[in-house]
Amino acid sequence: MNIATREVSGIRELLDHNPVVGAARAGAKRFWTGREEKLLRAHYSAGGVTACLAALPGRTASSIYQRAAVLGLRVPGANGKVNERQAWSSSDAIDAIIRRAYQKTPTKNDVQACAATCGRPRWWVSKRAAKLGLVTPRFKQAPWCAAELDLIGDNAHKAPATLRRLLKSKGFDRTETAIIVKLKRLGADRTDPHHLNANQLAGVMGVDRKTVAAWIAKGWLKATRREVTTTDDFWWIHRRDIRRFIVDNVAAIDLRKVEKFWFVDLLAERAGEKREAAE
Repeated sequence: MNIATREVSGIRELLDHNPVVGAARAGAKRFWTGREEKLLRAHYSAGGVTACLAALPGRTASSIYQRAAVLGLRVPGANGKVNERQAWSSSDAIDAIIRRAYQKTPTKNDVQACAATCGRPRWWVSKRAAKLGLVTPRFKQAPWCAAELDLIGDNAHKAPATLRRLLKSKGFDRTETAIIVKLKRLGADRTDPHHLNANQLAGVMGVDRKTVAAWIAKGWLKATRREVTTTDDFWWIHRRDIRRFIVDNVAAIDLRKVEKFWFVDLLAERAGEKREAAE
């Protein structure tokens, strides 16, 4: 069926089909230019959307129809008068038809058939179904409960994949993205009091990450692997192993570059552990 036939069949069917001449515009090209609006004004009143499709390659029927509404353009009817756009209304009978169609998850063809039965555009039927509460909003998750917040708050330093498994073991289902966003909104401290990753250790030791990786490869520094995330590297190093490395490899460390407050705190922990062991 060609474009002209669809225009004769009515604007509703034309917009549902939404044809376009050439490739649809994208990126910066999607914005309307003064030249395009001039062509739209010149052709719309005479031939409607169909005439504008040929004059405006790359513009879809719906984009032309919507821009014409913004500019206040109208197409004269058979009597030569310009009529206002159709203001679609609903009724109990139409709502009942929509409810029957949405008893199961409808396909695009099901919604199209429902629109034909109601005598309404497909977009209007979809919008009406959402207003009636028949469509579940996409990507809408249930509110976080106190138990979930406590769990991720106490384990904020762990990787999102680990947090997701912890939540799932307690009967909660959250995506890793949802967990990361929630932690950011809570302003949770994600630093582990007992571990550092390679990047963090390199920062306080005054070296680059490759140097830390070399210490690990040589067996001087004990480290374990963990889940790789977009923000952390996969090396996970316990503070006691860092202390052991420093004591055993003093010659490999430039104490002038070490962050002194962190260094003193690390050694103070060792002294405290020794006192506790003696007691």
